[in-house]
Amino acid sequence: MKKTLLALSLSSMFGIASAQSTNVTAYGTLDTGIASTNGANAAGTVTSVESGQQSYSRLGFKGSEDLGSGMKAIFDLEAGLNLSTGNVGLSGAGNNIPADQNNNLFSSQAYLGLAGNFGAVKLGRQFSPLYIAYGSIDPFVTGFAANINNFFGTDALNSSNYQRMSNAAIYETSDNLAGFKGSVAYGFGGVAGDTSAQSQVGASLGYANGPLTVSYAYHQANNQQSGNPAASVDTFKTNFIGAAYAFGPVKVHAAFDQNRQGSSFKTQDYLLGFTVPFGAQAVFVDYTHKDNKLVSSADADQYAVGYTYNLSKRTNLYGAYTYVKNQGHSWIDTEVAGNSVGTVQLGIRHSF
Repeated sequence: MKKTLLALSLSSMFGIASAQSTNVTAYGTLDTGIASTNGANAAGTVTSVESGQQSYSRLGFKGSEDLGSGMKAIFDLEAGLNLSTGNVGLSGAGNNIPADQNNNLFSSQAYLGLAGNFGAVKLGRQFSPLYIAYGSIDPFVTGFAANINNFFGTDALNSSNYQRMSNAAIYETSDNLAGFKGSVAYGFGGVAGDTSAQSQVGASLGYANGPLTVSYAYHQANNQQSGNPAASVDTFKTNFIGAAYAFGPVKVHAAFDQNRQGSSFKTQDYLLGFTVPFGAQAVFVDYTHKDNKLVSSADADQYAVGYTYNLSKRTNLYGAYTYVKNQGHSWIDTEVAGNSVGTVQLGIRHSF
């Protein structure tokens, strides 16, 4: 009830009309803390207040309208928030996205669609199947400095811009398939005279039932999406597969991917991690390795440990330490090739 009243109040504030037959919910996550990073550049250690460390801060409005015969209209408008500055935009927690996609009000999600027994079809800016697959396997749930996007699905510039797809049409299967779930996605490039230029394609297939979760995802981006003129224009392709299994209270996570871009770039990534919850607390650790198949001395390793303490169902404290060891020609998380990077993160997160 409180969420509905909040949604109606905020809808009026933003000038969004809401019909009586449409259920609208306001939701959000506020995440902020202190981060200290050494090795990211030649200047030395940087310590600052950062937004979105465990998970990106956001404010959203989602809703549905019952259309009868088991069908409903669905929508989601989600704005990223930077609590450090008060600005709108995505920051932290694996949100390495192009600036031209980060300055809009609803840069996180903005879609409208239809859902029913057939599944759901959604049009607009949305999470890619690849990103959703990552979240189902990553012990850090695509959060913290150690999030899986730091290594997995990265192109030749070590940038990972495939968490979200603009101009996208996505189909998702229904949730009543005995634990199986699938999706296919196409992002229109919008380039005049060339329908494939700047387009993206994605697909996923997963299974989650009892202690076992398995997920596969594919993503292809034509002509590079980073917006950097120095980037390769070759088509980028990545294949990801991962699994998690709960042995009692301890969950084991494992993942692998292969990234290709033209004939000059090929990497493989490996992840092994553990999650151990106990009472209101949880500890999660992982080790990630990048194997560069074409450039010598360009491998990298990442070691990470995180901790959360739940103060309530909606609020938790957290801490994490991430260490990235780059070989001489690798520069993950740093502007200086070969630098090792250490990051300490402490903070608080509240969801509503």
